[in-house]
Amino acid sequence: MLELGWEVSKQHPEWYRARFGELYDGGVDAFGIGGPDLAARLDAELWFLLDCPLDGGGDTPLHGIRQRASGRSVELLARSELRAWRIESVDGAGVLGALCPLGSGRARLETARRPLGELRPGAIVVARSVPIGPGRWALLGRAPVVDGDASADFDALFAVLDSPRGEFWHVHGGVLARAAWAWPEDREHTLDGEIVEGSLATFRLADSAAAVAALEQDAELCADSSDRSAGVRRWTWSWDPPRRRSWRAERGARYTLCDEDAAVPPFLACLVLDLRAADGPDVSVLAPTPARLAIAERLLAARLGDALGPVIAREVD
Repeated sequence: MLELGWEVSKQHPEWYRARFGELYDGGVDAFGIGGPDLAARLDAELWFLLDCPLDGGGDTPLHGIRQRASGRSVELLARSELRAWRIESVDGAGVLGALCPLGSGRARLETARRPLGELRPGAIVVARSVPIGPGRWALLGRAPVVDGDASADFDALFAVLDSPRGEFWHVHGGVLARAAWAWPEDREHTLDGEIVEGSLATFRLADSAAAVAALEQDAELCADSSDRSAGVRRWTWSWDPPRRRSWRAERGARYTLCDEDAAVPPFLACLVLDLRAADGPDVSVLAPTPARLAIAERLLAARLGDALGPVIAREVD
């Protein structure tokens, strides 16, 4: 596939760039000076090299390959289709149970690469699908996953597409693939490019009065007056965050900067002190990543000293 893509990009550069831009907003130029990496190129080429005719009403690039080469791999690509599948079960590493929306029954999907998004029943995955046996399909490339929460909108799009059953995927597979990229997984990230994994640690307080006094006098802590629950006090821990780091975002995901780094001023973590906890006063530290939680824990231990008791809970989303 990569050799075919390279050949077509040289022989039909305008057509190649136009097709590339139909899947990736901004086209090739959106990837900067270095251009798209091999994985990004393959994601697009698995669509347009196999299904889209060249300018002038010609044949697809795949048709040209079939005229001068043979073999099982070429024939399997010729039989492949860009298909949408509704996940029924995750049966193991790289194996999914799924239903075809056209009603062809349950199928076993085997993924060559991990799809982009959360794999769970009800979600939809769109991928170049190669038949490898009765009821068995291999999914090529990095398949975007449409979360079950957005599947109703995807189903509405599917319902308005009309083609004879035997031609449906060849005609509309590209439309569905583009739509799947447009319903990405939402991910929060930090300035330095770490994906947010909400992290919490809760400590018993050995001396709640001393802890409250130390926290109220700390210049780096900003009291949150929005929650006036009796016996509960909240602070945000101001800090100088790391410099923004450039990093390559994955397609199939929409990235937003986490609240901690987007705030003015930015803060390392939140502290929640509960004087009325059922088992005695405690203090919880909430941070966007395990690494930042570890920093906040060290700072808290230094501030409270003997007033800080043992850890009683620890969680990572």
